[in-house]
Amino acid sequence: MMNSVARNSYVHLGSAGEPELELIDVFVPKMYKWGKDFYISVFRHIEEDTNLSGFTFYLTSHVPESLPEYGTKIILVIVLDEDFAYRDYFNNIHCIIRCLGTRPVYLDGFPSNKLRAIAFFHFLYKQSQLAKLLARELQKFHRLKLSEARRKTLHVPVGLYSYFDPVPKPMTERSIDYAFLGSVSFGERFRKWIHRLMTPPKILARHLMLDAFQKVPRRFNGKIYTTGDFFESIDNERDYEITMGDTKISICPRGTTYETYRFFESCKAGCVIICEPLPNVWFYQNHPGFVIKDWSRLPATIEALLANEKMLEAKSAEALNYWKNVVSERAVAFRISQFVQSVGTSAARP
Repeated sequence: MMNSVARNSYVHLGSAGEPELELIDVFVPKMYKWGKDFYISVFRHIEEDTNLSGFTFYLTSHVPESLPEYGTKIILVIVLDEDFAYRDYFNNIHCIIRCLGTRPVYLDGFPSNKLRAIAFFHFLYKQSQLAKLLARELQKFHRLKLSEARRKTLHVPVGLYSYFDPVPKPMTERSIDYAFLGSVSFGERFRKWIHRLMTPPKILARHLMLDAFQKVPRRFNGKIYTTGDFFESIDNERDYEITMGDTKISICPRGTTYETYRFFESCKAGCVIICEPLPNVWFYQNHPGFVIKDWSRLPATIEALLANEKMLEAKSAEALNYWKNVVSERAVAFRISQFVQSVGTSAARP
């Protein structure tokens, strides 16, 4: 039964152009996008399906310099921080729930080709930026309890970009054999100096993917819709839902990190997934995707999958089960609730 009054408090911490503080009604929420709607749905399931109570959850895109309050009942939920920022106050709150983890990762193996070399260079760049952030905190506070903060941090899925409710067709009724709908370039608003020196791994991977599509046999019905940047790719969300529910194989290249909304959207739509390597964290263990490290293998992988109807049906069912039991809003709510209750109460007000 749905609770009419929340047992916990939920507050949105705004970015530029948004209210600085905004209470969240998890039962009648507004739309925020950028993964926040997914986590507001997670919050609703915390209220409906768990016994967690008395906490205040602060939901934010990036790590703020400070919080309105601290203490053993404060939880920070970070959904979009690709800088992996750390703040000394992490030691003065109950715990941190964050997408993308606490540090950059490199998953491409020995940098023996252009994509791997550029990905490795970007990994080193992000590591150096993180080191600068940590050094700043050390200088500012004269202490760094990083290991304690990481112990109190739960790495969670990026989830869905916004509300996404496809109607998954049976695999035998899907008309689109394979699909990619998304951006293949990098918006100028996000470019840093490093992106002007070399092509970002996201863009290089997607260009290699597009080249590989040219070699997929023409007898297959592929749907490729590319846009200039991420903002263009999200303009028609309803068409995207319909397409995903009618697609057999969803191609999920990396984004600005290895983790993408598309991977989880594909799971919810019951697609068979072809993806790049994913981090070794709890929710990716035994994930349903077919991992490829070389985009030249994409045509053969698509052809082999489409030749095996039983495999398609089995992997579609696996994706749907994985969504329901591991990474859906309800499943993530249970995992967060368990984690929050497992964390000790060592946080104290500064």
